[in-house]
Amino acid sequence: MSVLEKDLDPDVTIGLSLPLNYDINSGFFPGTQTTLTQTSSNIRNLLLTNPGERVGHPEFGCGLLKVLFEPMSNSLLDNIEETITTAISFWMPHVSIEKIDVSEDESNPNQMNIDIRFALTFQPNIYETVSLNFLLGI
Repeated sequence: MSVLEKDLDPDVTIGLSLPLNYDINSGFFPGTQTTLTQTSSNIRNLLLTNPGERVGHPEFGCGLLKVLFEPMSNSLLDNIEETITTAISFWMPHVSIEKIDVSEDESNPNQMNIDIRFALTFQPNIYETVSLNFLLGI
């Protein structure tokens, strides 16, 4: 069964939705129905994991949290974008990044907002966005 066939079959669950939550109605952890949705969860997991943090796979992770807590400078936003791009291209080669938007929150100077617009290489015209907000220095 191809990836597209799995995405179109409502009885097929691709993976687990992150963060893990227990669905009291089904008795299971909620799953994702499409590869694009699962990839969104996987990107979030990759970016929030520091190298050395995952048991049995110590190289896995992005190191984004380390970069985020560096002092604010002109190059910080570029460093954040480069860290994300490097991690996704290494760990998730099936993902094509359309755009990464890293910005300071306008109403809260201690918050950094990251939006990643991406597609899968086998479905290059269908996009999904992952948004992460980090409250820094608190």
